[in-house]
Amino acid sequence: MANVHKIVRTNAVLTYLASRGSATLREIAEHFGTPWQSALGLLWDASLVDVAGMPIPFDLQLPMRAEASPDSIVRLEDTGAGEVPPLPLGLDEAMVLVALIDQVLEVSAPGDSREALRDVRSKLSEAATNAGFGSAIWPEPEPPISSDTLGTVTRAVAERRMLTIGYHRAGPDLHEQVETVDVIPFGISTGTAPILHAARELAGELTRRTYRLDRIGSAALGEQIPERTWNRARRVPLAEWTPTGQTVTLFVTRQGKWAAETLPGVTYTESDEMLVLSLPVTSEEWLFSLLVQLGDTVVAVDPPEIADHMAKRATQLLKETS
Repeated sequence: MANVHKIVRTNAVLTYLASRGSATLREIAEHFGTPWQSALGLLWDASLVDVAGMPIPFDLQLPMRAEASPDSIVRLEDTGAGEVPPLPLGLDEAMVLVALIDQVLEVSAPGDSREALRDVRSKLSEAATNAGFGSAIWPEPEPPISSDTLGTVTRAVAERRMLTIGYHRAGPDLHEQVETVDVIPFGISTGTAPILHAARELAGELTRRTYRLDRIGSAALGEQIPERTWNRARRVPLAEWTPTGQTVTLFVTRQGKWAAETLPGVTYTESDEMLVLSLPVTSEEWLFSLLVQLGDTVVAVDPPEIADHMAKRATQLLKETS
């Protein structure tokens, strides 16, 4: 997602310049909360854009990188090269673009970048309505966490600063618990559940971790991360899941086939009415959570001692929640 965020930031900077005509690198840096060198880099990349068969209707006047300073002035001017021709889109293409924009909107903190995205989305939605497709474009998504928390997380990633998060996870007997974690954040990926990618130091060793954004309840900025530490954290590989542990067999109805198709390390056989799943289990909490998700699709669990233990836990949980 790094390239997507770069495009969004570049669009926001160009929109800001278009509204002013000119600005110093210091003004741009302060407006967007980014180093002036980064702002200049985005503008230089934008100035080198060349689309075959399409005139570029603007001209960027930029200082040379070696001669630039925070007080250097950059200008965005109309070249008079003519209007950019309209881009014809079908409804399916417009919907795909809106879906992609929505994924980035979900992980974009309030500010100019987010507003630039919303502006493009609004134009696509309006065009679909004017073309007679009514309300085919769905409402704008809500961020997975509060705006303040999301802003802190994205700022920590952009500025390479330590981040302290309050992370919500399932504890004993599936009761919620909040863990306070200090991490080295270096990226956010979008999707059904946006993920913060980070490294965490445990027993003197850096380990790669992922955290769902919608489970981050609080976030606080820490100190600047030394360049060497940040680069080392980025190179830490994500630990590969290895199927070890005790083998458990689940007998489920066909409605539970999703578990066979999505869980790593599962082998299964299938008959007309039943699936028999064999899977390695290393965590009692994880197995209990899986059984709760499968619900009444579970017909039996083997070995018997594990089935008895899971049944007792379910009975206890039912008593506590009833």
